[in-house]
Amino acid sequence: MNPLQLLRWEHRWRPHLLQLPPLLTIGLYSSLRPLLWKLLSRGDPGATAWTPPEHFHRRCWGIGFRFPLFNAAGMFKYGEGYEYAYAQGAGAYVVGTTTGLPRRGRRYGVVRQPFLPLPRSGAALNALGLPNDGHLATARRIARLPRYPDFPIIASLAPDGELPQDEALRLLLQGLHAYCDAGVDLLELNESCPNIPHDPRWEALLYRLHWVAEHFLARRPRAIPVLVKLGLDLPVERLLQMLELLPELGYDGIVLGNTSTAYEVLLPQIAPSERRAYNAFWQRIGGGVSGRPLRPLRQELLRQARTWLQLHPPQREFHLVAVGGIATPQELAAALSGGAALAQWMTGYFEVLARELLSPYAYMSTALVQDP
Repeated sequence: MNPLQLLRWEHRWRPHLLQLPPLLTIGLYSSLRPLLWKLLSRGDPGATAWTPPEHFHRRCWGIGFRFPLFNAAGMFKYGEGYEYAYAQGAGAYVVGTTTGLPRRGRRYGVVRQPFLPLPRSGAALNALGLPNDGHLATARRIARLPRYPDFPIIASLAPDGELPQDEALRLLLQGLHAYCDAGVDLLELNESCPNIPHDPRWEALLYRLHWVAEHFLARRPRAIPVLVKLGLDLPVERLLQMLELLPELGYDGIVLGNTSTAYEVLLPQIAPSERRAYNAFWQRIGGGVSGRPLRPLRQELLRQARTWLQLHPPQREFHLVAVGGIATPQELAAALSGGAALAQWMTGYFEVLARELLSPYAYMSTALVQDP
């Protein structure tokens, strides 16, 4: 049985596995998920291969994207799967978020990198904790990759929350330059991950953004766009402040957003049969919620951002990238028509990959046939 067949078998049995005791289910999925994904991303895409027709191509910041949808930063944790993503028809490749120091991810008892899918809810919970090999090692790996037309590489970086602020920012700056030297096309500053320690104060975020603007944006070695990834739990008034501030500082867009930690607010959108496992995960482990429950929140923040940008157009090219709850062609079309120039996915990708018999990107293109 090949990895794709294993994934589809697991998808059929997933609702039944959730009837096991929650911690047993979490342990099983946390152990099997990385192994299955490693087999998939290193294998032959087979029937899931697809080449996007030219009418799907887009251009943002002077960079070509052959399709407006591609993976979110949580998918390829170690810079793997580049050829796999290209063969399937992704519009770009995002390197999983890296930190200055390597990380093995979070651990809960004997469970490493806790993860739990909720199939009836179209959701997932994870407390992976940004496992990665560090900026420098990953940048060296990315520098050796072949390059393809209209298939840009995006590097995602986050400061090390456990380190003193000055040291964390020094390593972040080192990483930004390393990825520039590696030839990536865009940079994403990830300020949205709930699974690593960080200073949650608004003033601390503003300090980091100003620091990167002064030490990198004002001196960047080439005209490489830098985006800021913000979480979907961000209050609307803070988002509007970001839309005013970021173009002035020299940033080029916002990736909106990431997992949510509004566990109790999202509970009504979780299927009753999955609430026991859902509550066990966040109450004991924490982590973030992804997938279908985030759709209304993501779409409302996009609407607010689009309205603000129409009333206050930036002096520089500035785009929104949508993430969260995109799992159908209609949802992708709604995100793009709702204000996003591009979109990313992860939970929805695995749902489509397990369910459909063709490329996930070919499937997602069906609502975009009239898109220029």
